[in-house]
Amino acid sequence: DGIDDKTASLIHRFLEPSATKAADKFYIQGWRWHVMSLIRDAGRLERLAKYLSRKNDEANSPGFTALNEAAHYVVKFNMAGLYRIESTLFVKWLRDHLCNTQILEPFAGENSAHLSNAFKSAINKVDKYRIISEKTGNDLYERANRASNESTNPEQRKILLHEISQLSTKLSKQLNVLRNLQESLIVPSVARIVPSGEQKSFNNRVLLKLGLLESRVHLVGMHDAVWESGLEEEKEMFESDIPYVARMMIERWRKSLYLPKAAALDYGLD
Repeated sequence: DGIDDKTASLIHRFLEPSATKAADKFYIQGWRWHVMSLIRDAGRLERLAKYLSRKNDEANSPGFTALNEAAHYVVKFNMAGLYRIESTLFVKWLRDHLCNTQILEPFAGENSAHLSNAFKSAINKVDKYRIISEKTGNDLYERANRASNESTNPEQRKILLHEISQLSTKLSKQLNVLRNLQESLIVPSVARIVPSGEQKSFNNRVLLKLGLLESRVHLVGMHDAVWESGLEEEKEMFESDIPYVARMMIERWRKSLYLPKAAALDYGLD
């Protein structure tokens, strides 16, 4: 359930003349990489649920402790961080820059009003997928809590693990719709319309909102998602956009900050 063809076509037509413009650059890569990281974590959570389903452990076993910790990291930390920025800063910032006919007029002329409406529709869809995937995440988290509760009987636990696996797949699909909207419509439009200085200034606001320690944890997750993607272009972008010192600190932050929160996602891996 992506965006309707008419809206997508209008934005794509607007983007066509700038297809070869080297000056158009998107600087808010953290948004893209954070979604990639969350998609990756949804897959890791699904693997963990399937692993525990085969094991038939008791609720007080290390495996269910890991499930609880893993679900907490994915939903209450990784997803919560992404959607806190989207709901409080990013969606408004996108509307301010992509739906303002005065800003669009030099690019689109008499089509500015139509283009503004198309961007409103695309951004509303991004916001819709934030809301529905957040609900999926919370449903998943609630089931992880119940599965690891000692009062839950083995049969109920097996059902809950199956539901966690299904919800993880559902979450991944919802996030991939969001990612497709990002890549095809929002990212190239911001790159074309919003000056680099304003994009970089917004990046700084995001870092302030997340805070230093949280940003470092997210950076490790983003790094791993980019490297696991196997996409050389993404790796090159990461190395050019992330400051050298921060890149050099990733392995240290992995040990001191990331693994204490996220290691549970790898429970049961040899």
